[in-house]
Amino acid sequence: MLVGLGHVDLVCRDLERSLAFYAAVFGRLGLEPPALFDGERGEHIHYLRFPTAGSGSIGLRQAQSDQEFELYAPGFHHLALAVERKVDVDVAHEAAVEAGAEILHAPKLWPQYHPDFYATFFLDPDGFRLEVAASKDARLDSTS
Repeated sequence: MLVGLGHVDLVCRDLERSLAFYAAVFGRLGLEPPALFDGERGEHIHYLRFPTAGSGSIGLRQAQSDQEFELYAPGFHHLALAVERKVDVDVAHEAAVEAGAEILHAPKLWPQYHPDFYATFFLDPDGFRLEVAASKDARLDSTS
């Protein structure tokens, strides 16, 4: 049986800029400093681990070519991160603003997903859309 998401790897145009961004925005919420692993091309993958052991990580690695991210091209659309409390959504939003992120949606309720779904959306330095939500998913019944 599936138990969750292990990790997501993002390929960045400027690895150092992305590492600084993710540390600034999500370090306040417990995202740990990177653990380094060798990638298949000989590059380093910087895995930023979530605070609870076994709860997953975000891998960042340097791009080998400069290509703009396209939101609706085949592939990645957005990364949704779950937090425990609505105040954590607000903390992420404030940190994203301070880090210079383009804010797509300030924190608000999204009742079309769930009556208590509270989230913010913004872009990382490569234009990847990030969602931070105080609800794990859009299921109406929290027991399912």
